[in-house]
Amino acid sequence: MRKKRSSKNKKFVFAAIPVVIIIGIIIIAVSSSQTNTDAPTSKLQGPWSDIHGVGIFLSGNDDTLYLATHQGLFEKTDEGWRHVGNDNADLMGFSMNHETETMYSSGHPKTGGNLGFRMSTDQGTSWTTVSKVKDMPVDFHAMTASQAQKGLIYGSPGGGYELFVTSDNGMSWNSLEIPNQIISLAADPLDPNRVYAGTASGLYVSNDQGKQWNIVNSNIERGVVTGIGFSSDGKTMYVFSTLDGNGMIVKSIDGGNTMVKTQGQVTDARGIWNFAPGRNGEIYAIAAQQVASGLAMSVYKTMDGGSTWILEGTNNSELALTGES
Repeated sequence: MRKKRSSKNKKFVFAAIPVVIIIGIIIIAVSSSQTNTDAPTSKLQGPWSDIHGVGIFLSGNDDTLYLATHQGLFEKTDEGWRHVGNDNADLMGFSMNHETETMYSSGHPKTGGNLGFRMSTDQGTSWTTVSKVKDMPVDFHAMTASQAQKGLIYGSPGGGYELFVTSDNGMSWNSLEIPNQIISLAADPLDPNRVYAGTASGLYVSNDQGKQWNIVNSNIERGVVTGIGFSSDGKTMYVFSTLDGNGMIVKSIDGGNTMVKTQGQVTDARGIWNFAPGRNGEIYAIAAQQVASGLAMSVYKTMDGGSTWILEGTNNSELALTGES
């Protein structure tokens, strides 16, 4: 058994090497992206240095598009992007329960340390710490709330070497085995037992709430899967996979076994960290884009299943102006 474990660890180390490139992109994005202190030149321009999460409630009175960023939560208004509440923490982990109109977050406060697991029931105006998860508070970088079972949430701290699950809305957590270094997570919105993990060596699926994992043997190369998400009806899964720095958006209607490259792609995307559904069939995507002035952190939407992608917000002033034309 020791030999078998040693072999698995070797593969894990080698598979994790491409993730260094991905993490490097994130670090460069934060340092090189423009954090705009001057008045924005476009309604599409936002004052964030990085984006970690995106979402919109699929029912109820609140149909606002939200972004979880390095500088707190933002909402899209008719006048442009506006900061929500007084919390300026780095929201590394972010997810929403559409039925209960609840937001979940994790990450880092500006004063240092980790936030643990938090929730908001007032559209992000205020946050309540629910639990630390471990003895020392965690900073979930990947997080997903199940839409098929209330209170079921998965989270993986920074680095992707741990995975936790709660079935009581974050009050208590259990540790799970990881399939490989976790980059992204997405719970199946139609099946409470199924959850997907984007890892350093491809896409994995669990059919027992994360207890056991299997590689999804799709028809795409097993690159680093940075983003996963589902359409509002839960029937179509979107994935961003990158191999040797060359990434693409693909979608599947059979749980990832058959992947089809979307007709349109986000221009010069180096990574897409999250896909989220909208109310009218649209899909939102967070993207790190290589532009002339560095890496832009942007959010896009598609209304036609990925044939075209429309810019909804960015921290890059030149790209924002281009998006309005």
